Amino acid sequence: MNSHTNTVSSVEKALDVVELLRSSGSVRLSTVARELGLSKSTAHRHLKTLERRGYVVDTDDGYVLSLQFLDLGEFTRTRDPAYQLAMEKVDELARRTDERAQFMVEEHGRAVYVYRKTGNHAVKADSYPGKRVPVHASAAGLAILSNLPHERVEDILARHGLESLTDQTITDRDDLFDELDRIRERGYSINDQGTIEGLRAVGAPVTDADGEVIGGLSISGPINRMRGERFEEEFPSLLLGATNELELNIAYQ
Repeated sequence: MNSHTNTVSSVEKALDVVELLRSSGSVRLSTVARELGLSKSTAHRHLKTLERRGYVVDTDDGYVLSLQFLDLGEFTRTRDPAYQLAMEKVDELARRTDERAQFMVEEHGRAVYVYRKTGNHAVKADSYPGKRVPVHASAAGLAILSNLPHERVEDILARHGLESLTDQTITDRDDLFDELDRIRERGYSINDQGTIEGLRAVGAPVTDADGEVIGGLSISGPINRMRGERFEEEFPSLLLGATNELELNIAYQ
């Protein structure tokens, strides 16, 4: 085995440690070794290296991830000026609708929450900056898919398939491509309980000055409020207006 392979393997093991700590909270050395199939000495070296670099903290309850990841996440979220402009629009949409608004991007075939804001009457949901969801199972994700090249959509489907989150999630390829055609025709997406039962959303793609999709804006709320004219006309119109303004701001920033 060459040194390049050794280096890649070592990095992968270190990232396995990070992901284990993320999913488990505090973890002791013996647990890291057992869960990852490492000797205790190897697990200890990985943990101490991560600790020395500031990414892990050794506490009385075990090893935990440090706030260094918070710093990295905030840098990632704000490194693109377009993302910062999108956050301003999310704030505006949440304020004007009193519902939850969010900006999402596609990364590695998943839809990632970059920023969200809850209005005064918004319902709580299990979403937070950095969370990844199937790109076909969210309004913003569907909006993004509708603006990606066909080959890219095929790549995403080949990698992740069409996972079902609820009974309303799109799980058929033909149904998905038909829906993407409808989104392109009307300019916005509709997610009717495809992510969470009882929650509806409308989404729109956000493109840059070259017409390349960079993300999606969406507004979501409970079905008892997301219905009738509010859901079918008012929110889509508001969303498309905000998206148009955002794209102009991005183009001429």
